[in-house]
Amino acid sequence: MTNPPSGVVQVRIYDRDYTLRTSGDPARLRQICDHIDERMRRVSASSGAVDTLKVAILTAISVADDLLRVQEELVKIDESVSRRSRECVNMLDMFL
Repeated sequence: MTNPPSGVVQVRIYDRDYTLRTSGDPARLRQICDHIDERMRRVSASSGAVDTLKVAILTAISVADDLLRVQEELVKIDESVSRRSRECVNMLDMFL
């Protein structure tokens, strides 16, 4: 068997094979695909869904929920860091 061209990655997600192209790290793409495969299997097991499209949609909703939660947490952290930075600057101004 010949090796796929550079930037082409063979992956298996939820028992289906895909040939994907990436300009990034192929190992990272495989890691992402493994994560999606695992999530789809968990969603299928917990929901009882067997239709691949339904499992994919439920998984996408779950992943999007995770993403939005992380983004919201980053905003909170950024606001906290900004507030603390201003407080530190104010304290330094008092001593200088």
